[in-house]
Order: sequence, then C-alpha cells, then structure tokens
Amino acid sequence: MENKYNLALEQNIFLAKKNLVDNIYAAARLEGLNVTFPQTKTVLEGVNVPNLKIDEIQCILNLRDAWKYIINNIDCEFNLEFVCKVNEHVSRNESLEWGTLRKRKSSNNRYNIYARNTTRRKGKKRNRRNTKNRKPN
Repeated sequence: MENKYNLALEQNIFLAKKNLVDNIYAAARLEGLNVTFPQTKTVLEGVNVPNLKIDEIQCILNLRDAWKYIINNIDCEFNLEFVCKVNEHVSRNESLEWGTLRKRKSSNNRYNIYARNTTRRKGKKRNRRNTKNRKPN
C-alpha cells in the first residue's frame, strides 16, 4: 500500500496555494473575525467588502502576507527568527510590537490590569485592614 500523504515539496506548495483562501478563512475565524468564506475570498481578490471593518480586512491581508512569506521561504530553516518573521506579517498594524518576543510577563500584567479596572459596588466599603500584623485566633 502506497503512502498517499508523503508528498514532494512541489506538491506541498501546490496544495498550500490551492487551499490558500480556505486556510486564511479558517485562521481568520480563529482570530475571532466574523467573516464568511465568500467575504474572505473577495477581500483576497482585492475588492472592498462594505460589511467588513477595516481591522478585519487588515487581518485577512496580514494572514495572506504571512502565507505568502511561508510559501516563498519554504527552504529556510525553521527557527525563532523565522517564526518572528511570520509573526511580523500576521500582527502588522495590530499589536504594539510585531516580529519580536514579549519583554514582560503577561500573566502578572493581566492580573494587575484586571485589579485596577474592577469597580466596587456602591454602598460597600472595602476592608483595608493590615492582615500582616494580625494575631492568629
């Protein structure tokens, strides 16, 4: 029995190009975009879709650019530099820094941001006792 999934490099590139719109549509849905397959195909053809926001169109075009970069550089070594370059294409104009690793701890920051943004209910005061110097019961 022949292994039908053992494809040559040219066959893999052909398959990636053939399924490009479908892959971009699936990635856009994973990004949380509320787009349809025909809308994604229309954006990739260069036609404006009136129902889509500019951010959604930008995300689809960024995903297209990332796929083009991967296909055009398929012979490059897969390392951190390559991943950062793909990230640069995907997150261009959408994040503070693209193509680099974060320089801060995101989990601690998330907690601090959440703690600062919580609101208290009216009429209830927070108990601000110093619990470090309390005697145990």
